[in-house]
Amino acid sequence: MKHPVASGNRNYREMLLSKRHDVLAGLGMKFDTLARMGRVAEEDQAQITHDEFVSLRLNRLDYLQLRMIEEALDRLNSGDFGTCLACEEPIPAKRLKALPWARYCVTCQESIGADMDQDARGTPRLAVGLAD
Repeated sequence: MKHPVASGNRNYREMLLSKRHDVLAGLGMKFDTLARMGRVAEEDQAQITHDEFVSLRLNRLDYLQLRMIEEALDRLNSGDFGTCLACEEPIPAKRLKALPWARYCVTCQESIGADMDQDARGTPRLAVGLAD
C-alpha cells in the first residue's frame, strides 16, 4: 500500500536541491585541485598518485550520493516520494528529514544489510570501506 508524503514536499525538494548543489560544488573543487597540480618532481609522484586515488574514491562516493538525490527528486515528481521501495509503506518523516534521499524505511534498510550501496544512515558505501 502506497502512502506518498504529501505535506512538506516543498521542504524535501529544497533539502534535496541544496544537497545536490553542495555535492556538485564539492566535485568541481576536487577536479580543479587535481588540474592545478600540473607537473611535479619525480620524488613527489607517489604522494600525488595516492592523493589522486583517494580523491577518485571520494568522487565515487559523491556520485553515488548524487544519484540517490536525483532518484529522490524523480520520486518526488512521480508522487512516490516517502514510500519504502521494499515494503511500500511510508518512510517516517523523521527519517526523511535526516535523509531526504532515503530509499527504504529503517526496518527494510536493516534487513537489506550493509552490502547494499548505502549504510543505515543512507551514506553511500564502497567495497573498500571509504565511507565518510
